[in-house]
Amino acid sequence: MLCLGSLCPLLLLLLLLPPQLSAQDALVRLAGVGRRNANEGRVEVFYNGAWGTVCDDEVDLNLANVVCRQMGFQRGLTWAHSAKFGEGQGLIWLDNVRCVGTEPSIADCRSNGWGINDCTHAEDLGVICSPERRPEFPAVSAQDTPSSSSLQPSEQRQSDPPPRRPQPAPPRAQMPSSSARGHEIALHRNPTSSRRSSISPQENGHEIRISQRNRGGSRVSPHDNPALPQGHELPSRLVNGASYRQRQDAAGNSPQAVRREAAGRANTAPQSQSERRSDRLSGNHVEPQPVHPDVEPETDVHFTQGSNRVHLEEARLRPVLSSNHGGLVTEGVLEVKHAGRWRHVCNRGWDLSGSRIVCGMLGFPAAEVFDQNAYRKLWDSKIADPSSRLRTQTSKKAYWVEKVQCQGAEVSLAQCQAQLSIPRSDVPCRGGMHAVVRCVPGPQFTRYGRAPAPPATPPVVRLKAGPRLGEGRVEVLKEGKWGTVCDHLWDITAASVVCRELGFGTAKEALTKAQLGQGTGPIHMNSVQCVGREKSITECTYRPVPLYTCKHNQDVAVRCNVPNTGMQATVRLAGGREPSQGRVEVLMEVGGAKRWGSICSENWGINEAMVVCRQLGLGFASTAHQETWYWPGSSDAGELVLSGTHCSGTEMSVQQCRRNTNVYCPRGGEGRAAGVTCAETAPDLVLDAQLVQETAYLEDRPLHLLTCANEENCLSSSAARMNWPYGHRRLLRFSSRIMNMGRADFRPKATRESWTWHQCHRHYHSIEVFTHYDLLTLNGTKVAEGHKASFCLEDTYCPEGLQKRYACYNMGQQGISVGCWDTYRHDIDCQWIDVTDIRPGEYIFQVEVNPSLDMAESDFQNNVMRCRCKYDGERVYMFGCHAGDAYSAEAEDLFDHQHQISNNFL
Repeated sequence: MLCLGSLCPLLLLLLLLPPQLSAQDALVRLAGVGRRNANEGRVEVFYNGAWGTVCDDEVDLNLANVVCRQMGFQRGLTWAHSAKFGEGQGLIWLDNVRCVGTEPSIADCRSNGWGINDCTHAEDLGVICSPERRPEFPAVSAQDTPSSSSLQPSEQRQSDPPPRRPQPAPPRAQMPSSSARGHEIALHRNPTSSRRSSISPQENGHEIRISQRNRGGSRVSPHDNPALPQGHELPSRLVNGASYRQRQDAAGNSPQAVRREAAGRANTAPQSQSERRSDRLSGNHVEPQPVHPDVEPETDVHFTQGSNRVHLEEARLRPVLSSNHGGLVTEGVLEVKHAGRWRHVCNRGWDLSGSRIVCGMLGFPAAEVFDQNAYRKLWDSKIADPSSRLRTQTSKKAYWVEKVQCQGAEVSLAQCQAQLSIPRSDVPCRGGMHAVVRCVPGPQFTRYGRAPAPPATPPVVRLKAGPRLGEGRVEVLKEGKWGTVCDHLWDITAASVVCRELGFGTAKEALTKAQLGQGTGPIHMNSVQCVGREKSITECTYRPVPLYTCKHNQDVAVRCNVPNTGMQATVRLAGGREPSQGRVEVLMEVGGAKRWGSICSENWGINEAMVVCRQLGLGFASTAHQETWYWPGSSDAGELVLSGTHCSGTEMSVQQCRRNTNVYCPRGGEGRAAGVTCAETAPDLVLDAQLVQETAYLEDRPLHLLTCANEENCLSSSAARMNWPYGHRRLLRFSSRIMNMGRADFRPKATRESWTWHQCHRHYHSIEVFTHYDLLTLNGTKVAEGHKASFCLEDTYCPEGLQKRYACYNMGQQGISVGCWDTYRHDIDCQWIDVTDIRPGEYIFQVEVNPSLDMAESDFQNNVMRCRCKYDGERVYMFGCHAGDAYSAEAEDLFDHQHQISNNFL
């Protein structure tokens, strides 16, 4: 047969080089033992005439979805590792398979290459698919799928039809037909006549046959395989024949290829030359000689770029040599999670920048360099031990993340560049060992087990109203005044700077739009932009906030990574109907042994309950229970182990609070043990200081108009010695407006049925003492006082867009809605301080809302409002009114003793 131009070399290449099967030739089935239905089992792939399994390294749900959809199920539910459905036999076709999830076949996913693995059948992958079938696929049962690979390649050949008949493909329900794409050039080495059968291939040459396609999309011959090169396509291996042959030769010498070849010889019966020649025929194409698995090009190694970026999900430190800081793991061997599996990081190329990122993820603000010789000695000794499990594990690529490069400003390892394996490297982490990290804990965690030490330098940033440790609204100190930050350009990098500055790790979330409640006072910063390496948010670039350009409904907040102190495991709630409520049980050391027990409810209040809820990670305390007879305790916590508990509210655990050395509880335990109810949100009451300053005045009021007020003890004690109803009392009157700036409605503790009726004023008191009014000397001595019972707790005013929900009319429900105000006018009874007996001078006027802490709030520090007050005997002057936590400690000291301080209106 004559050659047409350059067609002969092309045809020769087609003959000599075995074709690489396309993705559609990699058929999939589920097999194994312990299968309950057809939608679960060990994954087996048919490729190059043989069934083989898949290794479970780097598997995720994307791979399960691809396999399940390829088999006709709607999706994958989960995967099973470590040969859950039994160990397969024969080949392991695929390892380190990485799918995006949209591939039509498992062969389209990235992997090490066909037959290239470092696994055993103990690592065979299984999947569990959803039972629902895709509409275009028929229903199946568990009996429809064989439980193991029953046909060996040799058996497949022996069952083939006679020569000139195509080799049957394994059963496949979803073999798509190819669309018409011109003509297919197929090469025939099988002679078509008896005369040709005796002619050698060199004499016979090669026959070119052009097959016509059916316009409908299917071939004329029902036996044609649509997975082969179509039309004038060239197989991908012909693009670079030299590199293909090099890889083929290298793969041919691999242990997998040797084992496969030996297995093939053992299971193949002797065949005649004509039978072997016909076995290579399949329809109108050349059946390739048995080939060794191809190796993917080097550019297919799993790099960080593109859609298949390595995503390191979590990090942890395994303490091998280090001692813990009171339970904190601050040093150890680094392990990272990728695709649901923990791996070790090679220390070649690992530096302090990467350690800083890991420490930030674990809740620590910084990392430090240290001598790792001890780790190296331990590593070398285990590697040298032939029986060491570490020696076996480290030889597998699935054990390693070989390269991680961080700049030091990232929030997590997911933002760093990472490689699972190095190209052209047969030995993973050659010459290296696992990376070791040492973190520096924040100052509040260095005294673990005791109350945090006061900071060495006054902080310039703080978190307010956060439900958990490391959460809250961001406030910064500027010119002695605390103010908030506006949310324009606020991002996770700036939030991480704040978290590290406060002694935590990087930020988990950067919150905007006052998601953790609105602040009060000035707004100091806007458009904050940080690089990520700043030590303080004040070092970042930002813009000042012009008046009225930003509102407090744009205040920013953060949620930080905090270290795992183990404190959450030393307290629990028992008996509650919900996980957020119950009797409090703590783990304490009693008689040299740690034992669970309950807490005496004597003096148990909202501050103590707040500490417990924060320790459990359940948010705020909504109620502190002193009786818990309706909540049964645990059987192993029948005795009291803690009494005299007194917390300030800032402790990280109830064990850090003050307590009795010896347990003493007159109330008894059991039904009178302490309990809590926790909530995710809480109200926050703040007094409008500006209104107090603007409305203060003096009134001399006749006694006959103060009868009801005297019954409610709203006058000083000297009023009882007067000749009633003659005479008068001098009253310092003012209006007060209380705002609920929290994230939950403020409600009275007492139910409506237990409110107190006052006959004189003819109204109910829902809270007996709602506010305290005090006049103090400059050294803090109280010289006059008043109080206000809450006879009407309602929504006096709500901003536009908020609906009033509470009204006192006709004994209605009382409370203050989120964002609304309750106003007490200056002209109602008890809205005053009786200053009849006060000498002229300078004083401090103080108002405290919810003074007995009967109702829970997210922040009690802003319940106090203070003003400077000057009384000359005839008139009163108020100035410098501000919330109790609005100034720095230095500025507050100046407020108490000097005049040079400006107003800080809310």
